[in-house]
Amino acid sequence: MAWDDPSAGLADGTCDLAFVWLPLPGAGFATRTLVRERVWVALPVGHRMADRTEIDFDELAGEPFIALPRSAGPLRDFWLATTARAGRTPRIGAEAGSTDEVLEAVASGQGVALIAEGNVGLYQRPDLVYRPVLGLPEAELAIAWRATDRRPEVSELVAALTSRTGPRPRS
Repeated sequence: MAWDDPSAGLADGTCDLAFVWLPLPGAGFATRTLVRERVWVALPVGHRMADRTEIDFDELAGEPFIALPRSAGPLRDFWLATTARAGRTPRIGAEAGSTDEVLEAVASGQGVALIAEGNVGLYQRPDLVYRPVLGLPEAELAIAWRATDRRPEVSELVAALTSRTGPRPRS
C-alpha cells in the first residue's frame, strides 16, 4: 500500500487485516502489536556521524529529515520523532512516498531517515549506513483491523498471529 494511507487499506475497506506501523490515524481500528524494535537512522556514507556506533537523537534533531507524506498523519510524526524534539519543528529535506524514494533521498544527501531496526538488513546499500538512535521510543509493528469487524475469520487470524506475542488489542 502507498505510504499516503497509513491504514494500509483498512480505512477505505480495501483490506480487512493489515500489517501496519503504529500509530494509526483516526479511530475505529483495533491493533495488536507483533514486534517492538529500536529505531535506527539511515545516513549517506559520507555523513559526519556515519562513523559512530550509536547516535543520540538530540544530535540528529537539527538534520534535514526525509518525511512521509503529510497524509500519513501521526505516522509521519512518529518517523520524524516529533515527540522527542521538545517543540522544535523538524527540518524536512524531502518528502518520499516509498522506501526506494527514501533511500535515494538519503543517499543523495537530501536528509536522514529513521527506520525500524528490522528493516536495516532488508535495505543494505553501499551508499548508506545505518546506526541505532538513542533517546527514541521503539517502533511498533502491529496487525490491525476495523474494530467493528467481528467475523470469525478475522478473529482467528489475529489470534494465530498473536498467540506468542501477548499484547492485548487496542481500540
